[in-house]
Amino acid sequence: MTSTRPSRHRVGRLLPWCAIATLLALAATPGAALAAGPTTTAPAARAAATSGAAQTPGTDSDGPQPPTAGPDRGRDPSRRARRPPHRHDRGADGTPRPRDIPHRPLGPRGDPSAAQTPDTDTPDTDGPESDAPEDSAPEDSTPDTDAPETDAPETPAPEPAAPEPAAAQPPARAVPARPPVRTPPQALRPEQPEQPTPPSVPEPRTPAAPLPGPSPTEAAPAQPNTRTDAARKAAELAADAASVRASWESHGQPRRMVILRPDNIDLVADGQLMRRQPFPGHAVISTLDRYLPSSWLTVAGNTAALSAAVVLTPGAVLDSGGDVRTLKLVGGATPGDAASLYTGGGRLILRGVSVTSADPGSQQPLPPTAAGRPAIVVSARGRLEATDTTISDLGTQPIGIDQGRAGVLFNPDSSGSLIRTTLARNSTGVELSGSVGVQLQDVTASDSMADGVVLRGDRGTTMSGIRATGNGGSGVLVTGVSSSRPVTGVSTTGNGDYGVAVVGQQGARINGVTTASDKGGGMHLSRSTNSVITDFTATDQPIGLFIHVDSNGTVVDRMRSTGGLRGMVIEKTTHGLDVRESTFTGAEVAGIAVGGHQVQLDAVQVDDSRTGVRVERGASDVAITGVLVNHGHDGIVTAEGTSGVVVTDMTVNHVASDGVRTFTPDTRIVGGRIVGGSTGIDAAAATSISGTSIGSVRQGIYSRSTGSVRADRVSVDAIDTGVYAAAGSSVQLSNSRVHALEAIRGVVGQQGINDLSLPPLNLLGAIGVPVILLAILLEMVHAFRQRRVTAARLRPRPGPKHRLPPPQRAGRQLAGSSLSGPGSHQGPDQ
Repeated sequence: MTSTRPSRHRVGRLLPWCAIATLLALAATPGAALAAGPTTTAPAARAAATSGAAQTPGTDSDGPQPPTAGPDRGRDPSRRARRPPHRHDRGADGTPRPRDIPHRPLGPRGDPSAAQTPDTDTPDTDGPESDAPEDSAPEDSTPDTDAPETDAPETPAPEPAAPEPAAAQPPARAVPARPPVRTPPQALRPEQPEQPTPPSVPEPRTPAAPLPGPSPTEAAPAQPNTRTDAARKAAELAADAASVRASWESHGQPRRMVILRPDNIDLVADGQLMRRQPFPGHAVISTLDRYLPSSWLTVAGNTAALSAAVVLTPGAVLDSGGDVRTLKLVGGATPGDAASLYTGGGRLILRGVSVTSADPGSQQPLPPTAAGRPAIVVSARGRLEATDTTISDLGTQPIGIDQGRAGVLFNPDSSGSLIRTTLARNSTGVELSGSVGVQLQDVTASDSMADGVVLRGDRGTTMSGIRATGNGGSGVLVTGVSSSRPVTGVSTTGNGDYGVAVVGQQGARINGVTTASDKGGGMHLSRSTNSVITDFTATDQPIGLFIHVDSNGTVVDRMRSTGGLRGMVIEKTTHGLDVRESTFTGAEVAGIAVGGHQVQLDAVQVDDSRTGVRVERGASDVAITGVLVNHGHDGIVTAEGTSGVVVTDMTVNHVASDGVRTFTPDTRIVGGRIVGGSTGIDAAAATSISGTSIGSVRQGIYSRSTGSVRADRVSVDAIDTGVYAAAGSSVQLSNSRVHALEAIRGVVGQQGINDLSLPPLNLLGAIGVPVILLAILLEMVHAFRQRRVTAARLRPRPGPKHRLPPPQRAGRQLAGSSLSGPGSHQGPDQ
């Protein structure tokens, strides 16, 4: 029906509804009221809102009241069935998101749409409305509760005082707004806590209050936030990227790197994580290409070429398998090109495979000078197990501050085993640096650029059948932190330095080491204390055993040295050395050269060496006990500048020159026996000789010292001179026996009972019998030669043959002879 009401009445009726809609919009926008401030609310809107609240009978004046449906106002929104939230209205975890109050367009004016259909369940309190406004209120608005309008002028209700604006009060924490309970105006009950509405009954909605539920400020922590999830995922990705980059930097920054984990595999290019995919944690080389691009790993027949560094993490296992017999690790000119194998905390198994480096172009092994040669690195808590394997052409040389890397490197706290494994042409064959419990059995390290085997502070290593041949440095180098691990079962040949080098060790135990033809020598011991060397053998070495640089408390037992220049050299900084039951044969210079201090030689035998034992300048407190010297040029020689030399119970047999020659002041010679040679004892300094036997020499004791030479209880059997005191020297002889053609020559004092006589008959016989035999032999040779000369003279000389004239009768010979003279010729008839 068409209303005859003037238009100004319509405007007056619409004004409160516009104010209410404004308040609803502000309430639906979080923080809008606070942002707007007190000046943004129009006074007319406040008055209209107050007027609308005052026209609702039986309500509290402190807050909004539940609406009452009127005619032509549509259903009560609180009773309308609510649709389930759309999937776009839900968060990442399925919980509904807070929504703004919907503002749907209502039906056309005069058309009773769903928003204008009277609610039959709501009692009609105001009667039918004659005219509907042109612009109906929103669906969630509070319906009009005024009485029906008449033609009489409308008496306005007294306007109550406007409430204090919300923005003027201090901001309080937003809490879920709940509609107040309608109470009868005549009987107001005391204020009590509100009870929750049963789930089956929908709570009424009021236009002045926000939607039921927590405010946006409280809902944010409780509900999953997509931004929070995204931030968490971004943080995880950043952490993964940082971890991958740290691993990349710690492994030499390779251009390509593969990280094998127990559950996934990472592909890294230039430090960036390119791809991550699931991985079972265990793989063999032949199946690893399923996870890698073809440019990173190729498998052709029984040969695999790996162009990316591989890093294992704890729990991951990489096995060479039985299909691959040759594994080529591709390298290049820069360290980033090296496709090295890093066990990390995982386990690398090599069985019956040959591992080598390869040039990316020619596929030939990389030269030793290439900075990008790969290596096999066993990291902490990682393990390498190689059996029947050949590892060749790996590792880098030191360049500048870069110390290089061994072909096979066991880092601290790593473990593993090398069994029947050959290491060839590596930078260093294998290095054990702080490893724990590594087993080396039947390992051959050959042709390395540096050392063959390096033991650097390793613990619990077991060794047997170690062979080091042709390496540029030492065959086996023992250095680093001292360890109780014994060095045993080692043989070296033809290495560029020493066969075995022990540096900076304390309590080293070296047993069963055999060396031959190493260029530096068999073994050298440097800066080591309390070392024990047992059953060491050196053959054709420049120095069999070299002990130097403050090595103290060393024990050498049952050493064998054959050939070479010197069997053992003890440098002058050495203190406290004990050599026991050792044999030195065929040394070109000296069997033992002593230059240290507190040196004890006990039961040492030297054969066929130029000098058996030589005490060098600077040595002191040298005790030579029970030494046996056979043949050679000199037996025992002490140089000038030495002190405290004591020779006890020595035996020198058939040397060419001197049995003992000493330049050490106050040398003591106690006991012993000298047989054969030119001179028994040559004393060039003050010497004390007691209880010594000298026989079968040309000269027994020769003194050229300015100091006193004392001989007590000595026995001398010499051919020429028994005791000879040179000019300026004196000899004191006591209780001795001297038999020689000339028993005493020079100034020789005598004390006690001395036996001075010609050589005994047996000595003369021993001297004369060979002379007689030699004369007989010469006579026989002369007679034989004379018979040959006589036979040659009787033999006819070669030349033309002359026939003798035939024999003639005597008468005819006389008739024709010239003896008949003239006129003696007779005719035939006479």
